[in-house]
Amino acid sequence: MHAELCLKLNLTRRVIRHDATSYRICAGTGRFIVLGMSILATGQTWAGPDRPMNGTDLALEQVATVIVSGRANQDDHAVSLATGESGTSLDTPFSISSISSQLVHDQAGTTLQDALRNVPGAQADSGFNGSHTQFFSLRGAVPDSGTGSNRVLRDGVRLSNYPYVPGFVESVDVLRGPGAAVGVRSEPGGTVDIVTRQPVMTDKGSIVVSVGDHSEQELTFDLNRTLSFEHGVAARLIATRSRASEWRHVKDQLDGVKLGLAKNGGDLYHLSAGFEATNQVYQPDYGIPAIGNRPASIQLDRQFGEPFGNSTTNNRIVDLHGDISLATDTRIKADLTQLEAHSTSIKNLLNGAPLAGQPLGTYARVSSWEPDTARRITSGALSLSSVREIGGLAHQIFVGFDYYSETLDQPTLSVSAETSPPINIFVPIYGRVIAPSANAILGRSLTVEELTTRSASLQDQVDLGTWSLVGGLRYANQQFLYGLRSSQPVYEDNWSPKLGLLYRLHSDSTIYGNVATGVSPNQVASSSNQSLPSRQAVQAEVGWKSSWLNSALSSDVSVYQLRQTNMISSDQSTPGNIFDFTVDGSARSNGVEAAVYGKLKNDIEISLAYAYVNARYLSNATYGGNRVPNVAHQTLTLWGQYHWSEHWKTSVGLYAQGARYADQANTSVLPGYARFDLTQTWTQRIPGLGAVEVQLALRNALDQRYFVSSHLHVTQWIMPAQERNASLTLSYRF
Repeated sequence: MHAELCLKLNLTRRVIRHDATSYRICAGTGRFIVLGMSILATGQTWAGPDRPMNGTDLALEQVATVIVSGRANQDDHAVSLATGESGTSLDTPFSISSISSQLVHDQAGTTLQDALRNVPGAQADSGFNGSHTQFFSLRGAVPDSGTGSNRVLRDGVRLSNYPYVPGFVESVDVLRGPGAAVGVRSEPGGTVDIVTRQPVMTDKGSIVVSVGDHSEQELTFDLNRTLSFEHGVAARLIATRSRASEWRHVKDQLDGVKLGLAKNGGDLYHLSAGFEATNQVYQPDYGIPAIGNRPASIQLDRQFGEPFGNSTTNNRIVDLHGDISLATDTRIKADLTQLEAHSTSIKNLLNGAPLAGQPLGTYARVSSWEPDTARRITSGALSLSSVREIGGLAHQIFVGFDYYSETLDQPTLSVSAETSPPINIFVPIYGRVIAPSANAILGRSLTVEELTTRSASLQDQVDLGTWSLVGGLRYANQQFLYGLRSSQPVYEDNWSPKLGLLYRLHSDSTIYGNVATGVSPNQVASSSNQSLPSRQAVQAEVGWKSSWLNSALSSDVSVYQLRQTNMISSDQSTPGNIFDFTVDGSARSNGVEAAVYGKLKNDIEISLAYAYVNARYLSNATYGGNRVPNVAHQTLTLWGQYHWSEHWKTSVGLYAQGARYADQANTSVLPGYARFDLTQTWTQRIPGLGAVEVQLALRNALDQRYFVSSHLHVTQWIMPAQERNASLTLSYRF
């Protein structure tokens, strides 16, 4: 459905796509074009309480009123990542989920895994970089490639181990399946893009204060200001301090600041520059071990590792973005992002099986020290998107070029075992780990990574009546080295084609199918110090998307089969060393995903996500035929919110996951569970001053004992979930 509005003021005609609706605006002055397009981009009127309206303002207010009355499309960012053009998921032949920060807030979520539980097929995986940098798997694809680096996008740019900072996040967009994204590398299970908050052409701000059990805290200040209305210049400052719950006596604190400056020329151009800095101080949490085939039956509120110092990660990011209209329906975009990260990791953890000849449950411990790790990422991208009529058919053409460079220098010091005495998990005695002296440093090694990728992408979407055909091809020339400094690099030329077909049953319903491919580097080396080639993934998928109740409610159902090859497998020439690999492995997952989200009525909101997935190793020297760990056959999220009045709303959440294996050998099982959450929110609007909101949240209300995830290689590192806990959040928006 397309609405059309034409203000006949003379001369110039432009067609502007805004969310799910297209509007034609006829303008006679350049100023009206710039300001009018700014209005379209923000959905705001510009006359404030201290600024009287003139005739132009009144006209602009009429335009804005019409526009904001249409349905705002929440997945513009996600669709743009898939097709190169903004639009709706309904018209895209790939599986897309867009999780707004408002939904995560309403659910009292604080982490990336909290956001991803609204995405069918997303399940938790374990990493040890603190709660701000969590790992996950999509569609049963094995997320670990040797190092466990969490690969997410930030505003469309891939950044390894980028932290999730709630105060910086606008939405989390997920393109499920390899090759669904255009112009960027796609992981086998899909692409997760953390969309950050940017300067907009309006004056607004917020202060959020949150406290919870076990010293959980957050303080975020967000201020957006129009520096020049006439010239379309805006700036935004966000400062945050967050402290994760210390229910397991594990520290995790992050301080961050984000600055942005944007110049908006409406539909003509948009330019922005940003700087982001985060300092994180934490202690790696290695969870608890399994005894027999289940997590040990012990108290869960303390880990058994005792690092002798805090770990730190300091990130600095500078980014530049440009979006310029070359002609009607033709745009060029340029992006440059630079990340500098420095970290120190101090780990202490259970090592190996229980000690023989010792009381039951006694484990050796080992310390590892990674001082002065440096990571640097440089990413540049240039793309051209155009809507053209060729041969009587409408084409949406995307051409993109990108450069990506990542270097890592990670020194590791091995520490004498005498600094970390054994511990019994049933009767633990703490305080016996000591910092190593110079005599206790046994050796030093250096792990390096040097990745350089140059790629080109071409995609064309052809619209023919009720049919749309998407064909794309991505070429990547890659040089990759991972391992010791003496490791040999691997040189690759990879071609990743994809094809999608969509049919519109009617204006509110489409069916689609696609075949897509993708590649992802294996961050491992062989026993001969040879860096290994990338994993390959190919997926076939069919699905059905619909919107209901005048587009207030959306749904999608998909069925897929995903196959991975060139996966890491243990190198049998070096038995006993789990970090020597070949790429003789393969795996397959197939499943069904379903999601429903939106409003049933004006006073009822819902989010439902269900997935069935069967993920197994095919070829693997050790685990062939086994199920992929951390992947349950079934997961379910069911959340609803009822607005009692303009002041009160109540939400209820049910999050369930079936049993799954904790390790590749399939020797230990994480039991299934169902978790129940409640939130109660009160809002009071203050005329001329903004609004105050108070939210009380009770998470895991029934005090369910369950386990979030494990590390896929071993069963000593299982992450328990927090018991029943409460938080109180006060927000002031002005």
